[in-house]
Amino acid sequence: MYQWFDHILLHGRTRSEQPAMIMEDRVVTYGMLGVVIENTARRLAALDIAPGALVAVLVANPIRHLALCLALFRIGVRSISLEHSQQGLGALKFAAVLGDAEAKALLGPSSHVVEVTDGWFSLEPVSGAALPESFSDEAQICRSGLTSGTTGTPKLFDYSVGHIGRHIPAAIVDDCRRVLDMPGLSAAWGFRAACAALATGKAVCFATSAFQAIRMIELFAIDCALTGTEQLVALTRLAKKTGATLSSLRTVVVGGGVPTRALLDAAAMNFCRDIRCRYGSSEFGIIAEARPADVMAHPGLVGRIVPGIEVGVFDAQGARCAAGQAGFIKGRLKGNSEEARADPARPWIDFGDVGWVTADGRLFVVGRSADIADPAHAAARQISPAHEVEHLLRLEWDASDAAAIAIEDASPNTKPEIWIATVDCKDARAEKLQAILRQRGIEATVRLFPMQSIPRGTNGKVQRAQLKSLMLAATSR
Repeated sequence: MYQWFDHILLHGRTRSEQPAMIMEDRVVTYGMLGVVIENTARRLAALDIAPGALVAVLVANPIRHLALCLALFRIGVRSISLEHSQQGLGALKFAAVLGDAEAKALLGPSSHVVEVTDGWFSLEPVSGAALPESFSDEAQICRSGLTSGTTGTPKLFDYSVGHIGRHIPAAIVDDCRRVLDMPGLSAAWGFRAACAALATGKAVCFATSAFQAIRMIELFAIDCALTGTEQLVALTRLAKKTGATLSSLRTVVVGGGVPTRALLDAAAMNFCRDIRCRYGSSEFGIIAEARPADVMAHPGLVGRIVPGIEVGVFDAQGARCAAGQAGFIKGRLKGNSEEARADPARPWIDFGDVGWVTADGRLFVVGRSADIADPAHAAARQISPAHEVEHLLRLEWDASDAAAIAIEDASPNTKPEIWIATVDCKDARAEKLQAILRQRGIEATVRLFPMQSIPRGTNGKVQRAQLKSLMLAATSR
């Protein structure tokens, strides 16, 4: 489906009155979107941006942000979505940055920063010369994604027209009508999901908070939600507190973290019964998928590996592990895929996780590489205690925020310690947590660290190296 962009433009003519994008009380129809893409494309063409250049979009409003990305596609210019909170972007070079007023203030005066104002999105016709050709070849690079990987250093990954098109069928659930896109457009998954919704004639909905998301689900009868793990925690907590009526919501797809039994239990009871778990990466998209019942029955399971992806597990010396043996998880495209044929070397990509693959192709994750000293020692347990503890604290003890780190000792007979940072959680007690974790098969000593805030990065991910430094500093006092 590499002609996905043509489908979006076609809907502008054939489904002009149908909602295309929704945010709070703002509804943009396919007809309006088609006009905005055309008008904005003319404004962008007047900037004389060279074909193949990389243009960053830094606009907080997701409806306008997506319209700008589609307009750049229309004139054959590659785009990348950024967020105002992202750090470490100084080393990346852009032909231009399309930003709102906040972005202009953030980046300072520069000839590369083009302020995007309300006038850009007027439905009044914009005159100008004929527009350049849009991307037409599936092999053309039309989009870039930003990821920190396991190093914490931002790096770019390119996506072709065909790559995005081939991932569209799996991006959303087929029989839904309105898709709530919580990961956001700066995430490769969130951008593909938004394009998939538009290419298949659905409405893509945006929300900037859990409260706004719950309100929109009720108001617009949204039937499918895509969330990151941290976002699902926030949505579940709010739904539990407010008793929200979410009868329209039939399916939730969760990715971007390790789903735990504590989270899936609470989400099924308070948010949505049908939850589909995905494990993926910026480079490859979906790597493994699982149903909650499978995760509940097999702690640590993140899913069955999808076709086209090869997952390997390696020990500390770099040797390939046997099935069921714990080690560092890496992946690459299989040789029969188009992307793999274009790159015969097919280097392994480190996912930054420790786990194993079973002989029947199921992938288990027990924790982050940075938290586990010896992968072989980690094989003794089948669950990530850090994530389980975080979800228990936030969903059962109602901590404002919480994060945990498993402190592993290389000695085989030593129990791991779990260091837990909590924000505004007066009821948490180390002995209570140890007892509950023991019931869940986790033998560990718990240490609690009350904090004012938890260091988090883009998309809410805990900055565990920074958190560990804060904890070590607290122990030395």
